[in-house]
Amino acid sequence: MAGKKQLLQEFSKMEAERLALMEHLSSQPNNKLDTKPANGGWSVTEIVMHLVVAETGALKYMRKKLEFGGHKKAGFGAAVKQRLLNLAISIPGLKFKAPKVAQIQEGSDISFDDAKAQWNTIRTELLAEYEAFDDAIVDNELFKHPAAGKLSVIQSVRFMRQHMNRHIKQIHSTLNQV
Repeated sequence: MAGKKQLLQEFSKMEAERLALMEHLSSQPNNKLDTKPANGGWSVTEIVMHLVVAETGALKYMRKKLEFGGHKKAGFGAAVKQRLLNLAISIPGLKFKAPKVAQIQEGSDISFDDAKAQWNTIRTELLAEYEAFDDAIVDNELFKHPAAGKLSVIQSVRFMRQHMNRHIKQIHSTLNQV
């Protein structure tokens, strides 16, 4: 059984990795961050916005479940699904289309600075929610992945971290291409 302390530790690791990425990206010119690779794909700014959209969706779902209740402890199946999901997204070269709920709005003209500010905001909101948690609900199904289904909060943070790290690799690849 996971507790709030473990949840906050997992979140802290994820946040440290995000901050290291932001530090690296701060040395890049904005026009490079906004440029799409010649072979197609997202710009660095669009990748960051995808992460913002995904994490915002996770927070909205969690808040909805907390407000309306009816959530239960995640079972063994959720742990298996989370591990399989993390394995799948860790395989290099294996591509996934972003689920509709995590797609970025096409044609949006957002700057990297705005995307960064939105990511800072969502991370601050996630941390505030996690800090307010009672130990008793950390293992509850308060996250729903479009393909894997319901996971516990701590499983969701583990997934979000793996998801972010997959996109960090994509960001470095994109920077090398533009």
